[in-house]
Amino acid sequence: MAIQRILAEETVSVTEMRKHPTDFFTDHPIAILNKNQTAGYMVGKELFETMVDLIRQLQPQESFTATFQPSVTHLKAVTKGSAEFLVKANKEELGDFVE
Repeated sequence: MAIQRILAEETVSVTEMRKHPTDFFTDHPIAILNKNQTAGYMVGKELFETMVDLIRQLQPQESFTATFQPSVTHLKAVTKGSAEFLVKANKEELGDFVE
């Protein structure tokens, strides 16, 4: 049996968490266990915001936060258009493109 890493001092089962979920939004992480395996972690608002701020400070200045969240319909349309372009494109339009 493999040893599992739990990055919290407190644990709670999914079943118990479902009974009173807001009880587990705390100033420290709580590991949520499903069948004795870590399923995830819960933290309170302040701790989460602090974690996000720290991550942002550690990111290179060139990085950015993506805000592009297309719908499935939009992605299908883009994919179809791209496929049609590749089929019809001549060598000049393709440039250095290789598959």
